Amino acid sequence: MKRENWIDSCRFFAIFVIMATHFLATFRPEALALWETMPSSLLLGGLTGKMSVAFFFVVLGYFASAPRAFDARAFAVYTLRRYGQFAFFVFAVTLCYIVGCYGVTWLFHLAEGEVLRVISDGPRYNLIYLLRDAFLFENNYNDTLWCMRQLFLASLVCRLLGYLPERLNAAARLGIAAAVILCAVLLGSRWVWLGTAALGYVLRLLLDSLKDRPRLRSPAALWLLFLAAAAFIKAPVSEETRPLLLYSLQSVGAFLLLFVLFYAIFAQRLLAARPFPWLGRISMGLFVAHTPVNELLGSSVWALLSSRVPAAISLTLCFALSLGLSILAAWLLHAAYGGLTKRGRPARCV
Repeated sequence: MKRENWIDSCRFFAIFVIMATHFLATFRPEALALWETMPSSLLLGGLTGKMSVAFFFVVLGYFASAPRAFDARAFAVYTLRRYGQFAFFVFAVTLCYIVGCYGVTWLFHLAEGEVLRVISDGPRYNLIYLLRDAFLFENNYNDTLWCMRQLFLASLVCRLLGYLPERLNAAARLGIAAAVILCAVLLGSRWVWLGTAALGYVLRLLLDSLKDRPRLRSPAALWLLFLAAAAFIKAPVSEETRPLLLYSLQSVGAFLLLFVLFYAIFAQRLLAARPFPWLGRISMGLFVAHTPVNELLGSSVWALLSSRVPAAISLTLCFALSLGLSILAAWLLHAAYGGLTKRGRPARCV
């Protein structure tokens, strides 16, 4: 399967929005409130962290559901490698984070928030939570990891969808995907993301069926779909009171937006510009590493600068450090895992 650079770039921009929202939640919560509430949120077109998570899941489902002949051994190997990659990423990042918390406290004596909590837990519980986060995909020390189980299971479900034989007609395969989506919705807001990933498989089926129907992908139709995507993304639904409905609507919006991008040639050219595709290929590492980086910066650089220099300068510097250190950590994670699996190149998550 040919891998399109612009789709990898989409993965990076989805993660970048998540990184930006988490950065603001750590350093400027009042700015995050302006980002996520009407009418100021219209300036960013509704690009929130949860919408970006939905977009990331749709892209994951599109890649993971690539058609292939069923092979039980190959699926078992894929499952083990997938689990191993996730566990390795989380273990390495969490271990470095715990060590960093002790180091920051010793150097700066400014432990705050989550860093203070890690220190308060002590080495025994540090080890327990490290192992639980890495191998059970919990989020004791990294709130970002709330969806690691869903990411892992979604990749397996979509891999199985890709095994559906081509002799089944499109309607039958679409019906199976719809059943998966319905089951995910019935499981509630925590597991609706499995259905979001299954939309990536639906997207693949839809793109295949429209190859000979140019009218349905005309500029006018694409603009209408883009407006529909914006309406779903910005639906006035509260995450606190109706999270399942909100996540479902944003998943549909992400699905429509990605569909439009498949025919927006100009947007594809912009997205394919370097270094965005490369950043997209290490996006899983960015996702896992950025929150610990923010917490450590909050108890060191930010605590030192916020009372000495103007807020705008300290905020800009911390954001640059957060982005740069997260990229460095992500590259090291992918390179290290690629070396462990002897692939000879940085590993990437589909």
